[in-house]
Amino acid sequence: NGAAKLLQKQTHGKQVLGMLNTSKNLFQFLIHLAQFSPKGNATSVKMKVPKFDTALQHFIPPIQAALSVTPGGFERLDVKDIFPPFVPRMRAFNPELKIMQSKAKPKKVSIFAVPSTVAQRGSLSDQGHPITEDAGEMHFLVKQEAKGDLRKDSRVQDLNNVINRIFASRKGSSGSSSRRQRLRLHLRTFSVVCLAEDCGILEWVPNTESFRGLVGGTYNPQVAPNSINRRGHRLTNFNDMELRDTFLKCQDLYFKKGNLITAAKKFYERILKQYLPIMYWWFVQNFSNPHAWFEARNNFTLSTAVWSAVGHIIGLGDRHSENILVDTRSGECVHVDFDCIFDKGLHLPRPEVIPFRLTPNMIDAFGPTGADGLYTGALIESMKTLRQNRDTLLSVLEPFLKDPVINFQSSKSQQKSKGEGNAKSAMVSMGKIEGRLKGVYNLENPNRKKIARTDGYSPDEHDDLSHITKLSVEGQVQRMISEATSHENLVQVYVGWMPWV
Repeated sequence: NGAAKLLQKQTHGKQVLGMLNTSKNLFQFLIHLAQFSPKGNATSVKMKVPKFDTALQHFIPPIQAALSVTPGGFERLDVKDIFPPFVPRMRAFNPELKIMQSKAKPKKVSIFAVPSTVAQRGSLSDQGHPITEDAGEMHFLVKQEAKGDLRKDSRVQDLNNVINRIFASRKGSSGSSSRRQRLRLHLRTFSVVCLAEDCGILEWVPNTESFRGLVGGTYNPQVAPNSINRRGHRLTNFNDMELRDTFLKCQDLYFKKGNLITAAKKFYERILKQYLPIMYWWFVQNFSNPHAWFEARNNFTLSTAVWSAVGHIIGLGDRHSENILVDTRSGECVHVDFDCIFDKGLHLPRPEVIPFRLTPNMIDAFGPTGADGLYTGALIESMKTLRQNRDTLLSVLEPFLKDPVINFQSSKSQQKSKGEGNAKSAMVSMGKIEGRLKGVYNLENPNRKKIARTDGYSPDEHDDLSHITKLSVEGQVQRMISEATSHENLVQVYVGWMPWV
């Protein structure tokens, strides 16, 4: 109330106060949308958009371009418009609210946007339909997290933006820098704005499809029409009980009988050898121009390598085939859902014991050289750059890890009651990240201590030393790839992770 009275006395105070009140109402409206639970299996509903005191054309949409600041990159800005001129402005909400059919039922919100120059001319229509002045429609996802915490996603995007600036800089030796520039290494990011502890609005990444969806919709024209390797749908169909049961039987050889060597062998013979990868053909079928095909395949390979490096450093888990998106126009990878970070995947009922996803279909998309060509080169360059900038990354990660919003336990109630446990977990995670940035492969498989082996294998001194040995960049990368593609590791992950895809 005191601040409101002071603003009313200022020259432009009433205008600022109006914008603050509208911002509050706008947040409440978006939170209400995130919490809205539709009846039945409706795919869309008509929403009632409230009338805001201040026109939406004075607000920018929450997109990454508006939230990323490049010092010295803008010309002198007018006092009335402190945002860059290339960022559009909101005009009106599209009243049609689309309901996504995933478990959390997130909602896709569409906003009509206008260029900043148009927004400054005068009042515009706030009706929820297109007008001639529109620059287009912008899409966002509003969601409420039942168990996760969107603040993690927001902080990871902040870290990714720092890493992108590192990749774009010329710090390091001239040879390393020029190679980094030539490879165009970067992470595809998107904005995540937290509206409340469990609600947020995420920038919609256009023209993307899940990796699972792409594999499932692809076919191999060179095999017989009745072959199980003809269409990718057989690989991605979770309702295929034959495939699921075969994998679970392979797992039981280890989890119930302690024979990991046989489990890995059967996994290869009964699944990987029978259900061949098909992702190579997606690029052939979707990029008919040879140059476009080559560029798209390279984009996929390079972006996968960068995400592999960053994901391993921060302990990013839950990398199932729905959490990896692919831009269908450029072939670039985009990762989503960053709730399972700092090796939290190792504490799942079926621990995720691999450093990143590098399954047969991903390797198939890399081309004839597989993981040994461009992918390895880009992964080496990524790890080299991250290791050279270790101090910068640790300075960004330390407050992130010590932030009380980071939930290392399984529920929010546990988080509140175990503050000391969180602090200890933060210290352990910081030590592991620092070790990885020094060349140590310290991703320890918890199953090794829980399950007694019956296949003649016993841990030796070499296994203990491997978690403290500092490797060269090339040695570290080879170890990461070896662990990510190991059949003994892949057979241990959760069946829904689909390690054969």
